[in-house]
Amino acid sequence: MTRKKRAWLSVILFAIVFAGLLITATFTDFQISSILTSKALAAHEYLTNATAFGAAFEAIGSDPVYLTFAFAFLILFWYCLRKKSLSAALRTLFACGMAVCAFIANYVLVNDTMGYIEEHITGEYGAFVEHEHLETHPWLLIIVIATALLITVLGVFATKSFSDKQIEDLFTVAIATLVFLVVSTAVLHIIKKPVGRIRFRAMNVAEANPELVNDYGFKHFAKWFELNGQWITKDQMMTMFGTTDALKSFPSGHTCAAGASYFLPMLNDALNIKNKGVRALLWICPVVITGLTAVSRIIVGAHFFSDVLVGGTCAFVCMIIAREIFVCKGANVKAMFGKEA
Repeated sequence: MTRKKRAWLSVILFAIVFAGLLITATFTDFQISSILTSKALAAHEYLTNATAFGAAFEAIGSDPVYLTFAFAFLILFWYCLRKKSLSAALRTLFACGMAVCAFIANYVLVNDTMGYIEEHITGEYGAFVEHEHLETHPWLLIIVIATALLITVLGVFATKSFSDKQIEDLFTVAIATLVFLVVSTAVLHIIKKPVGRIRFRAMNVAEANPELVNDYGFKHFAKWFELNGQWITKDQMMTMFGTTDALKSFPSGHTCAAGASYFLPMLNDALNIKNKGVRALLWICPVVITGLTAVSRIIVGAHFFSDVLVGGTCAFVCMIIAREIFVCKGANVKAMFGKEA
């Protein structure tokens, strides 16, 4: 069987499996969430600490997207620094820009993680959403910046050992990674607002409040394809639920962010890895990371099955397309930037 036929067969099988899971989710979303949240979410809670698994992945579940951004920028940092066709001044300028981008990605990583940790410690969800953890504790900003700087410096030294050939091979991976991360993230944010699907845990809070239950309780559950828009103002959401993201259930941003780890299989192509065990591991790891994050989001009541299914699939599909364009046909990309590095 030719590569083209295998590719088409894979696409067809993937489409069938995805369609089957989405149809299943359409009719079982609420039931699955009810079962998985039963021991993790009390009747009045929006944020739960009853499950260490759910709380941990709430804090670190989105980390892969920031780590992947940082890795891609560090590869471009060394690519620019070693690109002899550019003048020394331009090499330095472009390399510094990539280093700054890597630092920003690591800053958001640390800030995001610490915000979620504080939210679980204090039980105040809104404090994270409004970034009050930095306003009320300025010393945290110093810790965040210092930690992000340390991670960036360590990343620079870790990638310094890569040979010129490896850096050039990884160049197309870095470009493909940045493209698929930006596109998948943009798609999710474009979809979230018009859909306006209320989170399970928001309905859970309303069920315990007689004044809210009729309008915002479980009977207000909506399927993933219903377009409800932002039918509650941010001020109303903050008053009722202590957060402004109660209507952002579909799709799952955390699961899509975890799906950033799908850049790993591209290393097989770029570095021409022959070891079957390593090749398999680079496929298995992102599947496990994304899957665990997806399950954790359902357990804490943040998302439904269809939310995490679409969030993770969005990242995967964007990666496959970017891989085909930039990695499998990477010669064209290198020609755009110049082959000499």
